[in-house]
Amino acid sequence: MQRETVFKLETHILHLSGRYQQNEYNKLIFNYFIYNFIIKWIITRFLEINRDASASEVAKAYNKLSLKWHPKLSKLDHNTTYHHFCLISEAYEVLSDPIKRTFYDKYGEEKLKEGFFANGNLKGGYSFAGNPEEIFEKFFGTSNPFAQLIDTNGSENHGTLFSHAFGGQNFPGIPGPQDLEIQVECTLHELYNGCAKTVSYQRQVLNKDGITTRQIMETKEIKIDRGIETGQKIVYKELGNEAAGFKSSDLIFQIKETPHPTFKRKGNDLLYIAKVKLANAIAADPIQIVTLDNRKLQVPVDQIISPKYVKMIENEGMPIFQQDEVKDFGKPYTFGNLYIRFDIQFPEDLTESQKNRIKDILLEGQQ
Repeated sequence: MQRETVFKLETHILHLSGRYQQNEYNKLIFNYFIYNFIIKWIITRFLEINRDASASEVAKAYNKLSLKWHPKLSKLDHNTTYHHFCLISEAYEVLSDPIKRTFYDKYGEEKLKEGFFANGNLKGGYSFAGNPEEIFEKFFGTSNPFAQLIDTNGSENHGTLFSHAFGGQNFPGIPGPQDLEIQVECTLHELYNGCAKTVSYQRQVLNKDGITTRQIMETKEIKIDRGIETGQKIVYKELGNEAAGFKSSDLIFQIKETPHPTFKRKGNDLLYIAKVKLANAIAADPIQIVTLDNRKLQVPVDQIISPKYVKMIENEGMPIFQQDEVKDFGKPYTFGNLYIRFDIQFPEDLTESQKNRIKDILLEGQQ
Protein backbone atom coordinates (compact mmCIF):
# COMPACT_ATOMS: atom_id res chain seq x y z
CA MET A 1 0.00 0.00 0.00
CA GLN A 2 1.33 3.48 -0.88
CA ARG A 3 2.20 6.07 1.76
CA GLU A 4 -0.68 8.28 0.54
CA THR A 5 -3.16 5.51 1.36
CA VAL A 6 -1.69 5.11 4.84
CA PHE A 7 -1.94 8.85 5.35
CA LYS A 8 -5.59 8.87 4.33
CA LEU A 9 -6.29 5.98 6.69
CA GLU A 10 -4.59 7.78 9.56
CA THR A 11 -6.52 10.98 8.82
CA HIS A 12 -9.75 9.00 8.78
CA ILE A 13 -8.88 7.37 12.12
CA LEU A 14 -8.30 10.82 13.62
CA HIS A 15 -11.71 11.87 12.37
CA LEU A 16 -13.34 8.74 13.82
CA SER A 17 -11.63 9.24 17.15
CA GLY A 18 -13.48 12.50 17.58
CA ARG A 19 -16.84 10.87 16.84
CA TYR A 20 -16.50 7.61 18.79
CA GLN A 21 -14.83 8.71 21.98
CA GLN A 22 -17.75 10.68 23.38
CA ASN A 23 -18.32 8.20 26.23
CA GLU A 24 -16.23 5.65 28.10
CA TYR A 25 -17.82 2.60 26.45
CA ASN A 26 -17.27 3.87 22.92
CA LYS A 27 -13.78 4.98 23.86
CA LEU A 28 -12.95 1.49 25.15
CA ILE A 29 -14.25 -0.23 22.01
CA PHE A 30 -12.55 2.28 19.74
CA ASN A 31 -9.19 1.98 21.48
CA TYR A 32 -9.34 -1.81 21.41
CA PHE A 33 -9.97 -1.68 17.67
CA ILE A 34 -7.21 0.87 17.08
CA TYR A 35 -4.52 -0.77 19.20
CA ASN A 36 -5.13 -4.39 18.25
CA PHE A 37 -5.84 -4.07 14.54
CA ILE A 38 -5.05 -0.73 12.97
CA ILE A 39 -1.91 0.28 14.89
CA LYS A 40 -0.23 -3.11 14.37
CA TRP A 41 -0.82 -2.70 10.66
CA ILE A 42 0.25 0.93 10.59
CA ILE A 43 3.46 0.36 12.53
CA THR A 44 4.80 -1.95 9.87
CA ARG A 45 3.11 -0.39 6.86
CA PHE A 46 3.78 3.21 7.75
CA LEU A 47 7.43 2.48 8.40
CA GLU A 48 7.40 0.60 5.09
CA ILE A 49 8.90 -2.54 6.60
CA ASN A 50 7.95 -6.15 7.00
CA ARG A 51 6.96 -7.46 10.42
CA ASP A 52 10.20 -9.45 10.54
CA ALA A 53 12.35 -6.46 9.56
CA SER A 54 15.84 -6.33 11.03
CA ALA A 55 17.04 -3.62 13.42
CA SER A 56 18.89 -1.95 10.56
CA GLU A 57 15.77 -1.94 8.38
CA VAL A 58 13.72 -0.45 11.22
CA ALA A 59 16.33 2.27 11.73
CA LYS A 60 16.55 2.99 8.02
CA ALA A 61 12.78 3.36 7.82
CA TYR A 62 12.74 5.68 10.83
CA ASN A 63 15.61 7.69 9.34
CA LYS A 64 13.63 8.29 6.15
CA LEU A 65 10.17 8.90 7.59
CA SER A 66 11.18 10.97 10.61
CA LEU A 67 12.70 13.46 8.20
CA LYS A 68 9.62 13.35 5.94
CA TRP A 69 7.25 14.06 8.85
CA HIS A 70 9.46 16.32 10.94
CA PRO A 71 7.46 19.47 11.79
CA LYS A 72 10.22 21.69 10.43
CA LEU A 73 10.31 19.86 7.11
CA SER A 74 6.73 18.78 6.36
CA LYS A 75 4.52 21.12 4.33
CA LEU A 76 1.31 19.84 5.93
CA ASP A 77 -0.42 21.51 8.86
CA HIS A 78 1.29 21.23 12.22
CA ASN A 79 -1.28 19.02 13.96
CA THR A 80 -1.32 16.38 11.21
CA THR A 81 2.46 16.49 10.84
CA TYR A 82 3.14 16.26 14.55
CA HIS A 83 0.71 13.36 14.94
CA HIS A 84 2.53 11.39 12.24
CA PHE A 85 5.89 12.38 13.71
CA CYS A 86 4.78 11.01 17.09
CA LEU A 87 3.40 7.81 15.56
CA ILE A 88 6.65 7.14 13.70
CA SER A 89 8.66 7.85 16.84
CA GLU A 90 6.51 5.54 18.98
CA ALA A 91 6.70 2.77 16.39
CA TYR A 92 10.47 3.13 16.23
CA GLU A 93 10.81 3.20 20.02
CA VAL A 94 8.94 -0.11 20.26
CA LEU A 95 10.44 -1.89 17.25
CA SER A 96 14.03 -0.86 17.94
CA ASP A 97 13.96 -2.32 21.45
CA PRO A 98 14.35 -6.14 21.34
CA ILE A 99 12.35 -6.72 24.55
CA LYS A 100 9.47 -4.38 23.66
CA ARG A 101 9.33 -5.69 20.12
CA THR A 102 9.24 -9.35 21.14
CA PHE A 103 6.43 -8.70 23.60
CA TYR A 104 4.56 -6.48 21.14
CA ASP A 105 4.72 -9.08 18.36
CA LYS A 106 3.46 -11.79 20.70
CA TYR A 107 0.83 -10.00 22.78
CA GLY A 108 0.03 -6.72 21.04
CA GLU A 109 0.09 -3.07 22.01
CA GLU A 110 -2.38 -3.18 24.86
CA LYS A 111 -0.51 -5.87 26.78
CA LEU A 112 2.73 -4.04 26.16
CA LYS A 113 1.32 -1.03 27.97
CA GLU A 114 0.17 -3.11 30.93
CA GLY A 115 3.59 -4.48 31.84
CA PHE A 116 5.39 -7.76 31.49
CA PHE A 117 8.26 -10.09 32.43
CA ALA A 118 8.45 -10.86 36.11
CA ASN A 119 12.26 -10.99 36.08
CA GLY A 120 12.83 -8.55 33.27
CA ASN A 121 12.70 -4.82 32.70
CA LEU A 122 9.69 -2.60 32.13
CA LYS A 123 7.58 -4.24 34.82
CA GLY A 124 5.28 -1.24 34.86
CA GLY A 125 4.60 -1.46 31.14
CA TYR A 126 5.40 0.81 28.22
CA SER A 127 3.83 4.15 27.45
CA PHE A 128 4.94 6.65 24.84
CA ALA A 129 6.34 9.70 26.61
CA GLY A 130 5.32 12.08 23.83
CA ASN A 131 8.95 12.95 23.18
CA PRO A 132 9.50 12.52 19.42
CA GLU A 133 12.09 15.32 19.37
CA GLU A 134 14.16 13.52 22.03
CA ILE A 135 14.02 10.25 20.06
CA PHE A 136 15.02 12.13 16.91
CA GLU A 137 17.99 13.78 18.62
CA LYS A 138 19.15 10.50 20.17
CA PHE A 139 18.99 8.79 16.79
CA PHE A 140 20.72 11.49 14.74
CA GLY A 141 22.91 13.07 17.41
CA THR A 142 21.38 16.49 16.74
CA SER A 143 17.98 18.15 16.93
CA ASN A 144 18.53 19.94 13.62
CA PRO A 145 16.67 18.04 10.84
CA PHE A 146 18.25 20.12 8.06
CA ALA A 147 21.69 18.71 8.88
CA GLN A 148 20.42 15.23 8.06
CA LEU A 149 19.08 15.71 4.56
CA ILE A 150 22.14 15.75 2.31
CA ASP A 151 25.83 15.64 3.13
CA THR A 152 28.49 17.59 1.24
CA ASN A 153 28.88 14.75 -1.29
CA GLY A 154 25.20 14.67 -2.10
CA SER A 155 24.50 11.29 -0.51
CA GLU A 156 21.88 10.54 2.10
CA ASN A 157 22.86 10.73 5.72
CA HIS A 158 21.53 8.19 8.18
CA GLY A 159 21.31 8.16 11.93
CA THR A 160 23.90 6.63 14.13
CA LEU A 161 21.90 4.32 16.37
CA PHE A 162 21.52 1.47 13.86
CA SER A 163 22.90 3.10 10.73
CA HIS A 164 26.22 1.31 10.27
CA ALA A 165 24.73 -0.80 7.51
CA PHE A 166 23.65 2.16 5.39
CA GLY A 167 26.01 5.10 5.66
CA GLY A 168 25.74 6.62 9.13
CA GLN A 169 29.48 7.19 9.13
CA ASN A 170 28.95 9.95 6.55
CA PHE A 171 27.23 12.28 9.00
CA PRO A 172 29.60 15.24 9.31
CA GLY A 173 28.39 16.40 12.72
CA ILE A 174 29.13 13.33 14.80
CA PRO A 175 32.68 12.06 15.36
CA GLY A 176 33.31 8.36 15.08
CA PRO A 177 35.31 6.38 17.61
CA GLN A 178 38.82 7.67 18.16
CA ASP A 179 41.75 5.71 16.82
CA LEU A 180 43.24 3.49 19.48
CA GLU A 181 46.88 4.55 19.85
CA ILE A 182 49.19 2.39 21.92
CA GLN A 183 52.75 3.43 22.73
CA VAL A 184 55.29 0.64 22.37
CA GLU A 185 58.65 1.14 24.04
CA CYS A 186 61.61 -0.41 22.23
CA THR A 187 65.29 -0.47 23.09
CA LEU A 188 67.80 0.69 20.51
CA HIS A 189 69.02 -2.89 20.38
CA GLU A 190 65.48 -4.01 19.35
CA LEU A 191 65.18 -1.27 16.75
CA TYR A 192 68.56 -2.20 15.28
CA ASN A 193 67.96 -5.94 15.04
CA GLY A 194 64.17 -6.08 14.68
CA CYS A 195 61.98 -8.14 16.99
CA ALA A 196 58.46 -9.28 17.82
CA LYS A 197 56.68 -7.79 20.83
CA THR A 198 53.49 -8.87 22.54
CA VAL A 199 51.46 -5.82 23.54
CA SER A 200 48.43 -5.75 25.86
CA TYR A 201 45.88 -2.98 25.53
CA GLN A 202 42.28 -2.07 26.32
CA ARG A 203 39.75 -1.29 23.61
CA GLN A 204 36.06 -0.42 23.29
CA VAL A 205 33.77 -2.98 21.61
CA LEU A 206 30.05 -3.15 20.90
CA ASN A 207 27.80 -5.36 22.95
CA LYS A 208 25.40 -7.80 21.31
CA ASP A 209 22.68 -5.15 21.16
CA GLY A 210 24.81 -3.24 18.65
CA ILE A 211 24.40 -0.01 20.59
CA THR A 212 26.10 -0.06 23.98
CA THR A 213 29.80 -0.69 24.44
CA ARG A 214 32.20 -2.22 26.93
CA GLN A 215 35.96 -2.25 27.52
CA ILE A 216 37.94 -5.45 26.98
CA MET A 217 41.60 -6.39 27.31
CA GLU A 218 43.37 -7.76 24.26
CA THR A 219 46.91 -8.75 23.31
CA LYS A 220 48.56 -8.61 19.94
CA GLU A 221 51.97 -9.64 18.70
CA ILE A 222 53.49 -7.00 16.46
CA LYS A 223 56.55 -7.14 14.26
CA ILE A 224 59.18 -4.44 14.80
CA ASP A 225 61.13 -4.14 11.56
CA ARG A 226 64.80 -3.27 11.54
CA GLY A 227 65.49 0.44 11.40
CA ILE A 228 62.03 1.64 12.38
CA GLU A 229 62.26 5.02 14.12
CA THR A 230 60.72 6.46 17.23
CA GLY A 231 57.40 8.10 16.39
CA GLN A 232 56.68 5.76 13.49
CA LYS A 233 53.33 4.02 13.53
CA ILE A 234 52.23 0.47 12.80
CA VAL A 235 48.59 0.65 11.73
CA TYR A 236 45.98 -2.10 11.74
CA LYS A 237 42.93 -0.79 9.88
CA GLU A 238 39.56 -1.01 11.66
CA LEU A 239 40.86 -3.04 14.61
CA GLY A 240 40.53 -0.20 17.12
CA ASN A 241 37.52 1.09 19.04
CA GLU A 242 33.94 0.29 18.03
CA ALA A 243 30.84 2.49 18.21
CA ALA A 244 27.30 2.09 16.92
CA GLY A 245 26.83 3.56 13.47
CA PHE A 246 30.49 3.79 12.53
CA LYS A 247 33.29 1.70 11.14
CA SER A 248 35.76 0.59 13.77
CA SER A 249 38.64 2.98 14.25
CA ASP A 250 42.24 2.04 13.52
CA LEU A 251 44.54 0.30 15.97
CA ILE A 252 47.84 2.19 15.96
CA PHE A 253 51.07 1.19 17.67
CA GLN A 254 53.49 4.09 18.00
CA ILE A 255 57.15 3.34 18.52
CA LYS A 256 59.04 5.03 21.35
CA GLU A 257 62.78 4.50 21.69
CA THR A 258 64.15 4.12 25.19
CA PRO A 259 67.58 5.65 25.98
CA HIS A 260 70.71 3.55 25.44
CA PRO A 261 73.68 3.88 27.82
CA THR A 262 76.34 4.31 25.11
CA PHE A 263 74.70 4.87 21.71
CA LYS A 264 72.49 7.73 20.61
CA ARG A 265 70.49 7.67 17.42
CA LYS A 266 70.37 10.57 14.94
CA GLY A 267 68.10 9.48 12.11
CA ASN A 268 69.91 6.62 10.41
CA ASP A 269 73.23 7.47 12.05
CA LEU A 270 74.59 6.47 15.44
CA LEU A 271 76.64 8.53 17.84
CA TYR A 272 78.98 6.72 20.24
CA ILE A 273 80.85 8.35 23.11
CA ALA A 274 84.15 6.52 23.71
CA LYS A 275 85.80 7.03 27.05
CA VAL A 276 89.60 6.94 26.69
CA LYS A 277 92.39 7.67 29.11
CA LEU A 278 94.61 10.65 28.42
CA ALA A 279 97.62 8.41 27.73
CA ASN A 280 95.67 6.38 25.16
CA ALA A 281 94.34 9.54 23.56
CA ILE A 282 97.84 10.96 23.16
CA ALA A 283 99.14 7.63 21.86
CA ALA A 284 96.22 7.34 19.39
CA ASP A 285 95.56 3.81 20.52
CA PRO A 286 92.81 1.93 18.71
CA ILE A 287 89.50 1.42 20.50
CA GLN A 288 87.03 -1.44 20.60
CA ILE A 289 83.26 -1.00 20.38
CA VAL A 290 80.61 -3.64 21.00
CA THR A 291 77.99 -2.94 18.35
CA LEU A 292 74.20 -3.23 18.73
CA ASP A 293 74.33 -6.64 17.04
CA ASN A 294 77.06 -7.75 19.51
CA ARG A 295 80.05 -7.58 17.15
CA LYS A 296 83.38 -6.38 18.49
CA LEU A 297 84.40 -3.54 16.22
CA GLN A 298 88.09 -2.57 16.23
CA VAL A 299 88.45 1.11 15.38
CA PRO A 300 91.91 2.37 14.40
CA VAL A 301 92.78 5.93 15.37
CA ASP A 302 95.18 7.68 13.04
CA GLN A 303 95.88 10.83 15.01
CA ILE A 304 96.12 12.14 18.54
CA ILE A 305 92.64 12.31 20.04
CA SER A 306 91.52 15.78 21.04
CA PRO A 307 88.22 16.79 22.68
CA LYS A 308 86.95 17.99 19.29
CA TYR A 309 88.03 14.93 17.35
CA VAL A 310 85.21 12.91 15.69
CA LYS A 311 85.81 9.59 13.98
CA MET A 312 83.32 8.50 11.28
CA ILE A 313 82.87 4.89 10.20
CA GLU A 314 80.73 4.29 7.16
CA ASN A 315 77.88 1.75 7.17
CA GLU A 316 78.06 1.09 10.92
CA GLY A 317 74.99 3.12 11.81
CA MET A 318 71.35 2.01 11.94
CA PRO A 319 69.85 -0.23 9.26
CA ILE A 320 67.69 1.95 7.02
CA PHE A 321 64.02 1.04 7.39
CA GLN A 322 62.52 -0.64 4.32
CA GLN A 323 59.19 1.04 3.66
CA ASP A 324 57.88 -1.43 1.08
CA GLU A 325 58.12 -5.00 2.34
CA VAL A 326 57.08 -6.46 -1.02
CA LYS A 327 59.32 -4.30 -3.17
CA ASP A 328 62.28 -4.56 -0.81
CA PHE A 329 61.84 -8.25 -0.01
CA GLY A 330 65.18 -10.07 -0.16
CA LYS A 331 67.19 -6.91 -0.61
CA PRO A 332 70.14 -6.38 1.75
CA TYR A 333 69.83 -3.55 4.22
CA THR A 334 71.75 -0.35 3.78
CA PHE A 335 73.11 1.42 6.85
CA GLY A 336 73.79 4.87 8.15
CA ASN A 337 77.15 5.90 9.59
CA LEU A 338 78.69 5.63 13.04
CA TYR A 339 80.17 8.78 14.56
CA ILE A 340 82.54 8.42 17.50
CA ARG A 341 83.28 11.24 19.88
CA PHE A 342 85.77 10.93 22.68
CA ASP A 343 85.47 11.61 26.36
CA ILE A 344 89.06 11.96 27.47
CA GLN A 345 89.62 10.80 31.04
CA PHE A 346 92.31 12.89 32.75
CA PRO A 347 94.25 11.48 35.70
CA GLU A 348 92.83 12.59 39.03
CA ASP A 349 96.18 12.99 40.79
CA LEU A 350 99.77 13.52 39.65
CA THR A 351 103.00 14.10 41.58
CA GLU A 352 105.02 17.23 40.92
CA SER A 353 107.63 15.14 39.17
CA GLN A 354 105.02 13.61 36.83
CA LYS A 355 103.53 17.01 36.06
CA ASN A 356 106.96 18.41 35.17
CA ARG A 357 107.78 15.45 32.93
CA ILE A 358 104.46 15.73 31.07
CA LYS A 359 104.92 19.46 30.72
CA ASP A 360 108.40 19.07 29.27
CA ILE A 361 107.22 16.46 26.78
CA LEU A 362 104.32 18.61 25.62
CA LEU A 363 106.44 21.74 25.27
CA GLU A 364 108.90 19.69 23.30
CA GLY A 365 106.22 18.61 20.90
CA GLN A 366 105.18 22.18 20.22
CA GLN A 367 108.65 23.30 19.13
